[in-house]
Amino acid sequence: MKPISIAALIVVPFVLFIAVGLVYQSQTGLDIVTGEKTGLAAKEIGAEQFEKIYKNEPVQLEQNFDSHRCIGEAKCVSELITRIVDGDTIYTVNYKIRLSLVNTPEINEPGFSKATVFTAQMCPVGSYITIDQDDVQMYDQYDRLLANVFCNGKSLNSALLHNGHAEISTRYCSISEFSDYPWAQRFGCAIPESIPEPSQSDCDVSYPDFCIPPNSSDLDCGDIPQKNFTVIQPDPHKFDGDKDGIGCEN
Repeated sequence: MKPISIAALIVVPFVLFIAVGLVYQSQTGLDIVTGEKTGLAAKEIGAEQFEKIYKNEPVQLEQNFDSHRCIGEAKCVSELITRIVDGDTIYTVNYKIRLSLVNTPEINEPGFSKATVFTAQMCPVGSYITIDQDDVQMYDQYDRLLANVFCNGKSLNSALLHNGHAEISTRYCSISEFSDYPWAQRFGCAIPESIPEPSQSDCDVSYPDFCIPPNSSDLDCGDIPQKNFTVIQPDPHKFDGDKDGIGCEN
């Protein structure tokens, strides 16, 4: 038998000591020499999560950095993006997500590529998004989760609208939690103020394009904003001087 060298007697125990130290550190979070916390502690992150890290498996973040932005009682979760389908559809590890109220162009429509690229740049594959599920309309007809999605603290729904890559699906305004959000109100969910139409008896029939009360004081073209409008004789205000049926011509 070949005699063991002095170097081997020194090196081998040292290597074993380092190896034991690294295992101890990874499992406890403590340095074997100093006692300082320098590694992952299984008891602090949970045995299940630690096991995934140990096996080099994907770990789902539990902390939701934008959870304070969620409103309502439906799902509020942080998810890893796995695919950008188009401007308003995102796939994650656990969900197929359709942006609530927002509609971007389909694949055969103008603007499809720009909307898809915008979403992919704002919320890239491999990053985490915060999903605030719509409390009123939770899923669409294809079983996709409907949500207001946040990427780095910013609403993707709102950003698509403000940058001209999407429109509001107004038919869903009455059945969405987000219909009273500023971005939804600005781009289509606001109810226009109801202005009662004047009855025919309240308007001079000589001017059918707009309403001038009958028996009003004499007016000329400088008193009204309308131009090139229909005039039917007798034209009490003499808007149609050449009697060609068009009043206040430019």
